[in-house]
Amino acid sequence: MSTSRSTARALALAVLLSGAATAQYAERPDPAGSGRASVDVSGRSIKNPRVRAIHSDDPTQAGGTADLFEHDPFLAYQLGRNINFREFRERDGVFTTKISDLGGPMPDGTTAKITANNQVSCSGCHNLPQGNPGGGVTFHKDSGFGRNSPHYYGAGIMEMLAIQTRTKMMRQLDTNGDGWIHANEANNHGPSIAVRPSTFALPISYGDPRLSSGTTGSPSLNNIFRVWYVDANGQVVDGATQVDGTTTVGYNFEMVVWGWGQGVGRSALNPTNRAFLWDPFNAHGGLQAYDPSTNDDPDGDGVSEPTLAGAIQFPATHRAPDAGNNIDARGFSRDDPDGDGHLSEISEGDLDVGEWFMLNAPRPAFAGSPWEFNVGVQALTYLGCTTCHTPNWYIEARDTDPNEPHPFAGDRRFIDLLVTWDSLENKLKGNLLHLYDRNGEDYNRRFGAFPVYGLFSDLRHHEMGEGFKEVDFGGNMNTTWRTPPLWGVGSGFPWGHDGQSLTLDHVIRRHGGAALASRRAYEQTTPWLRTFVVDFLTKLQLYDVESLPADIDGDGAIASDFAVAGKQTGVERFNAEWLFRTPLQIQGAYTNTDGATIRSFAGVNVHAAYGLGLPLRMDSDLDGWPDVWDAAPQTPGYRDGVQ
Repeated sequence: MSTSRSTARALALAVLLSGAATAQYAERPDPAGSGRASVDVSGRSIKNPRVRAIHSDDPTQAGGTADLFEHDPFLAYQLGRNINFREFRERDGVFTTKISDLGGPMPDGTTAKITANNQVSCSGCHNLPQGNPGGGVTFHKDSGFGRNSPHYYGAGIMEMLAIQTRTKMMRQLDTNGDGWIHANEANNHGPSIAVRPSTFALPISYGDPRLSSGTTGSPSLNNIFRVWYVDANGQVVDGATQVDGTTTVGYNFEMVVWGWGQGVGRSALNPTNRAFLWDPFNAHGGLQAYDPSTNDDPDGDGVSEPTLAGAIQFPATHRAPDAGNNIDARGFSRDDPDGDGHLSEISEGDLDVGEWFMLNAPRPAFAGSPWEFNVGVQALTYLGCTTCHTPNWYIEARDTDPNEPHPFAGDRRFIDLLVTWDSLENKLKGNLLHLYDRNGEDYNRRFGAFPVYGLFSDLRHHEMGEGFKEVDFGGNMNTTWRTPPLWGVGSGFPWGHDGQSLTLDHVIRRHGGAALASRRAYEQTTPWLRTFVVDFLTKLQLYDVESLPADIDGDGAIASDFAVAGKQTGVERFNAEWLFRTPLQIQGAYTNTDGATIRSFAGVNVHAAYGLGLPLRMDSDLDGWPDVWDAAPQTPGYRDGVQ
């Protein structure tokens, strides 16, 4: 394309952006003084228009997700952040014709368990602190007391530990390396399958892998696992509930790391970050995802090939709602499961970038010294809390043996934001660590080992007694819950699966069942130690990622006035937009209507920075359908690119 034609097209796109932005909710791409409503001088609002991301395994396809991961990973991170926090509109297909209707049966098979079609954004519930992978909101689900939304800082670490724990268990159980557990393999193991969270830690038992009736029956794994049954070829047998020795001869399993727990035998909700995206998009937003990556299971064993981000999925139990039975010649699904006329509401590429953001989401911090952390761990250990709230874990480096049937994936992230306490200034500060090597334009992830400090969970479900009893809408009782990671707990409020505890002291005193002894130790210890424990927990904090002072250029210092694309941006901090292949340039000095001069962080090169001219990202008519998917790229058609 000639330079003049490129310029003309960019100008046309700019006009379309300005004309379309006035009713775009959190999408505010315009600079101050533009005369348009869609302005945000903080720079925190979403700047890029809603354009479905296109999945591609080929990094040479410019603008596809493989290209972004390998050549512009900070842009991929930001696009994933924006898909997580975007407020979807009616034109995007949000909701069905029934807003805030009831969805999903409870164990009685009749009573609805959730209010569906009630949120236009993930940030409707995950919003403390706002604009981050937070939590805190208690929403209407399972019982009249509700469920508290967890934060998902460190979501990638959570997922990696869950998959790695499963891998370590498979290495013990699957002795012939065929990818599943035969009845004989299960019964040749002892009564407990255990995994060490780190090299010198005590092993954690995840239940009995043997079959309940000898050569038939089901294993008694911890409730955090979901089990499915397979035939002699290791393929999933739909609807099977046990090994019967004829139709089913073995089993496979997943760790369901997201969700508080649905009751004994019902595990929790989502085993991966990718499922944690498409499931709520569907349940709360009426946005159905089409995701071949989830279903990429060539041998039919219920476990997929790794996604672009490197995580295996579990189609045996979790399949995205748009099955893709009717694929358009351009490569997208025309199934429209909810019948609202909007096709492929969430694309496979959207899930790619959303998963990428979650994989690399910064982890919580400890607002104290290493000495204070160690003493706090000792106090929790003394009271018996660390029996369940396991402090530290370890991610194993990627295996290099190609013959290992159950290889470790290594630390799949490309960055880590190390946040520590500055005792001189009494505040948290960050240091952006690169988990990649540069080779020209390529970002090559290292997949190394990584120690995880301060998680405080054994990733198990426990019976928690009367204090955490839930009687659901249909009358069934549940007292079995996941051990929530305590990192970030100090930024909480409220606490508990139901959000009914308004203080840390109260939620501790609710503990019973498996935690009764530690609760009694807490109640019977000195007031000073109780105060110390609560103070320690308060220091396990979340933070606003984008305003946190942080060294992002690796020079060992945090600049007082950091320059990006020729503009001064103030104190150096982690804003992924400033690390794009084409960094976002801020507007800078602006005189507001009061006559005061402020610094505007609105972007002035959004089109270039966000790669909106790349072949697989270009959307000339701004209808959300990239031109390569759009049968009428010059005529807006929000439903399918045409209509």
